[in-house]
Amino acid sequence: MSALRKEALKWYKTLQRTKDQVFAGDQRAIEAARQRIREEYVKNKDLTNEKDIKEKIKIAHDVDLELRSAVVQAVKIDDNVYQAKITEETRKLENTMFDPNAELPPPRNKKCK
Repeated sequence: MSALRKEALKWYKTLQRTKDQVFAGDQRAIEAARQRIREEYVKNKDLTNEKDIKEKIKIAHDVDLELRSAVVQAVKIDDNVYQAKITEETRKLENTMFDPNAELPPPRNKKCK
């Protein structure tokens, strides 16, 4: 087995483990992610061009990172009350408060070409 093939298989397994962690407790999401991951790998199983394979491995790495850092699940606890599952890997951004008195610039009249 070639080194690239082993690398692709490693990322397949990594994505399967990641979806189990990220979507823990949500069987519908786990099944949908499992099917999508498998679908993509089966679709690309016959790739032979080294550049294309490396590109797909890079995509798998990026998807893994995005799933771990950007997906937040929320569970409804009560009316209008949700509990978010935020992990150490979850990307946290600055939270800017909305200012209802902010002055917005007038819309541009210039049309885009």
